[in-house]
Amino acid sequence: MDGRSPLSLALRPLALVAALVVAEPIGSAWAPRPAQDAAIPKVQPVAAAPAPSPARTVSAAELRCLALNIYWESRGQPVAGQAAVAHVTLNRTNSPAFPASICGVVHQSCQFGWTCDGKKDLPTEPNAWAESVEIAKRALAGEPDPTGGALYFHQLVEKPQWVRGRYGHRVVIGQHVFFNVKDGSDRQLAQAAADP
Repeated sequence: MDGRSPLSLALRPLALVAALVVAEPIGSAWAPRPAQDAAIPKVQPVAAAPAPSPARTVSAAELRCLALNIYWESRGQPVAGQAAVAHVTLNRTNSPAFPASICGVVHQSCQFGWTCDGKKDLPTEPNAWAESVEIAKRALAGEPDPTGGALYFHQLVEKPQWVRGRYGHRVVIGQHVFFNVKDGSDRQLAQAAADP
């Protein structure tokens, strides 16, 4: 060994840093340097993440209605698309234009095609059903709403007559367009969507 203690060896890098800091006059290290500062890329603001939704406690029947709506309306879509369907359903329960319960929203006068197609509404794909239940639970637990409060959606490939010229806020997630109407005529639009 060269006679230096382990402690002095460990402190040596700190002494070097201290010497460098003392060697530069106070303030000059942080003075603006236009040539160097111009080369630093500007940081772009990041869009704020959606705020969490309030958590809700519901009955098993309400959870089932929400999961069934996710399953039949968006099975096979990315998780974000399925979550968006869940949030539209929940958003409607907070709108005076729709029923206050999840099952009431889901089964309101053919608002969702699967509820009035005459077919059995039993899930046929166990994995997709389990995913729908999990997504429903997360939405009810307060997961952020990716739709920004949307009350409606339709498939990208559709151009429904009932919404033409009335789009307000709109976002595309997966294979669906999620939106609100710009004129606030939610009751009329809900009825137009239900009419064949």
